[in-house]
Amino acid sequence: MKNIKIFFQLLTLSFTCCLLTSCFDFVEDIDLNDNGSGTIKATLNLSKSSTKVASLMKLKSVNGIKIPTKEQIRSETEDMIRILKNTEGISQVQYNLDFKNYIATVSCSFTSINALNAFSKALGTHFKSSLGNNNSYHYNIKAGTFTRSYTYSASIGKEYAKISQNDKKYFDDAYYTQIIRFNKSVKSQMHTNAKVSSNAKAVFLKLKATDLVSGKASLANTIFLNN
Repeated sequence: MKNIKIFFQLLTLSFTCCLLTSCFDFVEDIDLNDNGSGTIKATLNLSKSSTKVASLMKLKSVNGIKIPTKEQIRSETEDMIRILKNTEGISQVQYNLDFKNYIATVSCSFTSINALNAFSKALGTHFKSSLGNNNSYHYNIKAGTFTRSYTYSASIGKEYAKISQNDKKYFDDAYYTQIIRFNKSVKSQMHTNAKVSSNAKAVFLKLKATDLVSGKASLANTIFLNN
């Protein structure tokens, strides 16, 4: 969900060579219980460009962009993990940094939607980012509605605009994917690009990173569950 997404957006910013690789994927995998608790796993996958990333990691900078060392990436990740562990309602925190295939993962359990939103704000405040205020989740147990609120941040578009046209092409094969699973079946959902699984207990959304960065696509959605 949003809070873990912030974690990997920040990790991606540290792991700047993502901007220079041919493709990468961010996957957010959520399992929500009927009472609003659940688990989440987020993955940043650069394995399709692992050879190029490995080469970039040997450099100090490329086109004026500083390339962090493995030690710097580990340190930044551990700092964020400490925040996650100290957030009320968050437990069973696990993470892995695979520098062979260049895949980063983090997972945790949450007691409520409020716990996830609280963590989003905590990270946003710590890293002086507005991202924590641009996304939030709401779950109405009685009504059976699961809502994601999302407001596009113009600052993201401004940063993207600074990238040269030649470097922007590296985002062409980058995707954001979210899978939300429920115990109850899904009656309907409102996102144009999302799909309900064949067993009606999950919603799948896949968007191009360029559409999110430019504001052409939104993450806002409302999912209606059968009671």
